[in-house]
Amino acid sequence: MFRFIGYRALPAPLLSACFLALVGLIAIVNGQQNYWILDFRVADFVPMPAHTGLVFVFVSMALALRSLRFPSRIMKTAAAMLASIFSVAVIAAGVLALLRQLFNIELGDDYVMAGMQASLHAYDIMPLSAAGFVLAGSCLLFIDYRTPGNHYPAEYSAIVLGGIMGVPLIGHFYHVISFATSNGPQEVTPITSISFVILALGILAARPTHRIMSLWNSKSPGGPLLRRLLPNSLLLLVILDFAVKWGVEYGFYQADKTSPLLILLASSLLFIMFCRTASLLNREYEGRQQGEAALAESNALLRAVSDSTPDAIFVKDVTGRIIFANPAKLRLLDKSSEEVLGFRSQDLYIDPLDAERVAREDQLVIASGEAKVFETTTHFPRGVRTLHSTKAPWLNARGEIMGLVGISTDITERKRMEDTLKAHETQLEALVASRTAEVSELIGHLETTREEEKKAIARELHDDLGSALTALNMHLSLLFQQLPEEPKFTDRAAKIRTLLTSITGATRRIQNGLRPDKLDVFGIKVAIAEQALEFEKYSGIHCNASLPDDALAYAPRVDIALFRMVQESLNNIAKHAQASHVDVILDDTDDEIVLTIRDDGIGIAPDRLTDVMTHGLRGMRERATYLGGSVRIVNAKGGGTVISATIPKTPLNLRGEGEEAVTANGDADSATGPVSAET
Repeated sequence: MFRFIGYRALPAPLLSACFLALVGLIAIVNGQQNYWILDFRVADFVPMPAHTGLVFVFVSMALALRSLRFPSRIMKTAAAMLASIFSVAVIAAGVLALLRQLFNIELGDDYVMAGMQASLHAYDIMPLSAAGFVLAGSCLLFIDYRTPGNHYPAEYSAIVLGGIMGVPLIGHFYHVISFATSNGPQEVTPITSISFVILALGILAARPTHRIMSLWNSKSPGGPLLRRLLPNSLLLLVILDFAVKWGVEYGFYQADKTSPLLILLASSLLFIMFCRTASLLNREYEGRQQGEAALAESNALLRAVSDSTPDAIFVKDVTGRIIFANPAKLRLLDKSSEEVLGFRSQDLYIDPLDAERVAREDQLVIASGEAKVFETTTHFPRGVRTLHSTKAPWLNARGEIMGLVGISTDITERKRMEDTLKAHETQLEALVASRTAEVSELIGHLETTREEEKKAIARELHDDLGSALTALNMHLSLLFQQLPEEPKFTDRAAKIRTLLTSITGATRRIQNGLRPDKLDVFGIKVAIAEQALEFEKYSGIHCNASLPDDALAYAPRVDIALFRMVQESLNNIAKHAQASHVDVILDDTDDEIVLTIRDDGIGIAPDRLTDVMTHGLRGMRERATYLGGSVRIVNAKGGGTVISATIPKTPLNLRGEGEEAVTANGDADSATGPVSAET
C-alpha cells in the first residue's frame, strides 16, 4: 500500500486508474489534433473516439478516489461524494449513448463535448462500450454495497464486465471482427477492450477484503491454489490453441481433425492439471497434518504444565472475560470451568472490592501494554489468600493486544512465615535494646560508683594523709630548729624536707587524678582550664581552652563525664598524636552540650575509628551513651583528629532546683585568669 501525506492508496487500482486516464487523454488529444511521432500517427496506437476517451477519464477519476484511504471522516466523505459524481457521469454517458445508438433518441448530450471540434461527433460511443460504461459506473457507484447473504454485486459485475469486453478482444485476436472499416471505427477497438479489462481488474483490486478478492489474496490453501492454477490454465489453453492452429497451417493434419485433437490434448492437460492440483492439496494436507500434530503436541505439553503446576494460570480478553483457567485457578475460585469461562471478575469474586481491584489491574496492563507484578490479599471461598501475580499483555501476530495472560502464586504461607519472622525480629530487637539499655545503665552505675569511690579515696587522702603530712612537717620543723648547726645535721634536714615535699606533691597528684578538687569546688570550666595548663606543662604541647562565659549548671555526672573525656583525649594526644597544638572547646547551646577536642597530629587510621576494642574510645562512647549523647571521631581535612561529644540538656543532665549553680566569680575568675588570657 502506497503512503502519501495524509492518505494511503492501493497500488493496483491506482495504476489502473493512471493507465485509463492516460489512454483517455491521448484519445481526446487525437480527436482535436492529428499528431505524428517518427512518421507514425498517434491515432494508430490508440484508435479510440474522443467521447470514449473522455468517459475513460471520468471513470479513472472515480476508480482513483475509490482506491484512496483517508484518515479523517470528512476527507473520506468528500472522496466518496466525488467518486459517486464521476460514477453517475459515466453511467449517464453510457445511457445517453445507448439511447442514441439503439433508439435514435437525442437528449442534448453533445453540449458536454462543446469544447471539441464538430467533426468528432461523427464518432460516437459504440453500444458495447456504452453498456460497459454503464456497468463500470454502476460497479464504482455501488462498490461497497453488500447483500444480506454477504455478497458484493460490484465484484460479480466487474467479472461480467471483464468477460464481455474480453469477447471483442478474442474476436480481434482470431480476426472474427475487423479492426476498422471504411466508415470509421464503428466497433470496439482492441485498446478499448484492453482498457475495459484493466478497468474491471482495477475495480476488483480496489476492495481486496471483499469476498472474491479475499479468496484470491487468502493465505489459506484455496488462495495459493487459485493464484497458481488459474494463470497456468489460461496459459496452457493459449499454447494449446496456438499449437493446433500451427499444425493446421503447416499441414500436419486436416482442419476437420482439430476438434478431436483439441479434446484429446485438453483432456491430457486437464489430467495434468488435476494431478498437479491433487499434489498441491496433498502437500498442503500433509503440511497441515504435521502442523496439527506439532500443535497438538505443544498443546498437550502446555496442558500438562498448566494442569500440574500449583500456580493459577488464566487468560482474559480485552473485556475482562476469562477464556482459559487451569485447575489451580478453578480450585482457588472454588468453581468449575463452566462457572468461570466467559465470566468477568465481578461475577467470580465474593468481595466487590477485590473484583474492582482486579479489574483495575487488568485494565492497567492492557492500557500500558507492559507486564506488571501485583502482590494482593484477596478473599476467596476457602479463606483469605495472599497472591503474587504477574500479568502480561496477550498479543496477536500483528502486535495487537488481544487480552492478558496471568500467573498467580499463592504466597500465603510464605507471608505468614515472614510476618512471624518479622515479629520474632521485632521481639529480638526489643530484647537487645532492653539488654543494651540495662548494660548501659549498669556501666553508668559502675562509672558513678567508681567515681564516688575515687572521690572518697581522694577525700581520705586529703583529710587523713594530708593532715598527717602537714603535722609531720610542723613537727620536723620544730625538731630541725633544735638540731646543732652542723653540716651533717643540716644536710640530713634538707633531704628530709625534700622527701617530705615530694611525698606531699605525689599525694596531691594522686588526689587530683582520683578526683580533682577544683571540679567540686569551682566547676567544670576551672577543671578543664587547669587540666589544659597541666597538660601543657608535662607534655610541652600548646593547649588552648575555649570555654563559655556564662555560668554552667550541669549535673555532677555530666561534669565528671566531660572532665574524663578531656582527660582521656589529652592523654591519647600526648601518647600517639605527635601534635604541636590542641584546642579544647566547650559549647553550651539551648538544647545540648558539645565538647570538641581537636589536634594537628597524624590522625587515626580509618580502621581504628570504629574499633570498639580501643578502651579509651569505648569508654568515651559509653559515658556519652549513658548520658543520652554520642561521640563522633573523625580525621580533620588538614590533618589531625577531631573528637566531638554531644550531650543533650535533659532534666537529669542539669542541676536540680535545690542545688546551687557554680558561678564564674571570685576565686574561679582568678583560677581561670591565665587560661582566659591564652584564649
